[in-house]
Amino acid sequence: MEIIMTSRKNFHRTLCLWLLIILIITGIIFQLLTIRSPGQWHPPPVSYLSSKMSPNSDQEEIQRLIKLIDWPEVPSGVDFMSSTSPKTTFYVLLHPKEVYNVGDRITVVIFARDHYGRPKTYGGDYFQVKLHSPKLKAGVTGAVTDHRNGRYSATFLLLWPGDAEVHISLVHSSEAISIIGRKRDSRPDKVDFNGYYSHNGSSATVKCNVQPPGPDMCTYRDVQSREEWFCNRPKGFPCSAYQEHSAGGSYPILNATEQQFLQKSVTDQTISSTLRKITILPQTSSTGDKSVCRPGLPIPDPSGYYYQDVWQSRVCRNRRFTSPSNVTACLKGKVVYMFGDSTLHQWWFYLVKFIPSLQKVDRNVSYDPGVLLASDTDHGYLVQWRVHQRPLTMLRMRLQELHYIANELDNIGGGDNDLVIVINCMAHFASFPVKFYLQRIRNIRNAVVRLLKRSPQTKVIIKSGNTGFLYEHGSDWLSFQLDTLMRAVFSGLPVALIDAWQMTSCHYLPKDIHPQKIIIKNMVDSMLSYICPE
Repeated sequence: MEIIMTSRKNFHRTLCLWLLIILIITGIIFQLLTIRSPGQWHPPPVSYLSSKMSPNSDQEEIQRLIKLIDWPEVPSGVDFMSSTSPKTTFYVLLHPKEVYNVGDRITVVIFARDHYGRPKTYGGDYFQVKLHSPKLKAGVTGAVTDHRNGRYSATFLLLWPGDAEVHISLVHSSEAISIIGRKRDSRPDKVDFNGYYSHNGSSATVKCNVQPPGPDMCTYRDVQSREEWFCNRPKGFPCSAYQEHSAGGSYPILNATEQQFLQKSVTDQTISSTLRKITILPQTSSTGDKSVCRPGLPIPDPSGYYYQDVWQSRVCRNRRFTSPSNVTACLKGKVVYMFGDSTLHQWWFYLVKFIPSLQKVDRNVSYDPGVLLASDTDHGYLVQWRVHQRPLTMLRMRLQELHYIANELDNIGGGDNDLVIVINCMAHFASFPVKFYLQRIRNIRNAVVRLLKRSPQTKVIIKSGNTGFLYEHGSDWLSFQLDTLMRAVFSGLPVALIDAWQMTSCHYLPKDIHPQKIIIKNMVDSMLSYICPE
């Protein structure tokens, strides 16, 4: 009997082992056959307390990150009429039903066609998709899978009762993306910046950039971050005479053939469909309670949705701060440092406008400043916004106003329970080579690690990029690539992420890199929910 029982146990163990092997192999095959867009990748957690990386591991991380934004290549020699057309591309709903319930998922299949109406046979197009209801002021992003054969799947989670409709836009054809990507990496000179020099009563203005703009130049290397900035050397001026910075010019770099692929008629265009609105019934069973908002929580996809113009986070129980007194009660006794660009300046400006007792501190600066400060003496808190270091497409400002975020973080002491750090860094880097952005964002990440080591109580909040980048040398695809890298760089750290990317892409208002007040309010409420979770 014992021999029989032992044989049965061994048989069951062997059977379970083989089943496990089959499941693993099946999973690998599925991953190889179904390739999700880089934005859906979720990196594994890493220990943010690990020791400093060696130079070799530094390069390994950079290569691993760059691999995340690999994009399907386009066959050479494709003419404009053979590129993906928003007018002939269409989509259909898989397995349609009369009604759905909250919590169900739906999938639509996108069939890419060229300008002749012929099916595309390769992937690489960049679509943005959302499910929305203008009547209910509701919206949620979808997840796109590129099957690399001219077909794409867009999956949506149904999150509110009522009606909803699918909206899909072709931001760029794969052919346009190949042009954009090549120009990003090879032509950083498509935009430049002005450097203002002053010496012995004389002044000069020269061109500056992230790479040497000419043969005779001044090189400015930051000691702490090791980042470099270059300006043409003005004749008769020492390099130390560099005093001020501003945006420079933007230059056309596309030939007539390339311009066809990026003309407005084929860029960020809505794909038409005969798909009707779908009806969603309330959920049949309740779901578990979400946790309070705290740094380090995993980010589901989608990370949230709008309903009645209020962002409903799927990460945690985000709160609504409907009155100035709600905000002042939260911020009382705190110091909030915001480091970033104009999209984060909108948060600072919203708080100043919303709270009567929060007053701007006049610094007597006659032009666009690098630092904005507001204090509330009635409730004892302070909110500061500081612009990040160059490259910076802004009005003329003094160099002394421009600091590297990593250096600022290193200068902050530790052990403060009332310190909040908010960071964003993206839009001004979209037109430059990816490795340049990676150097900046990894420097910031490493400074965050050092700050959290000496001050674990500090709350660090990261704002992702906004959609709506429609400038001549900017693109939502370029921003999407940087946003993917940023999320991977901060993965595994005990920081909070405000998903501005989804919050700006699924709202009913037109996309704008500087969104309207209702979207800013939802972003600020999300930030405050991490500062004061209960």
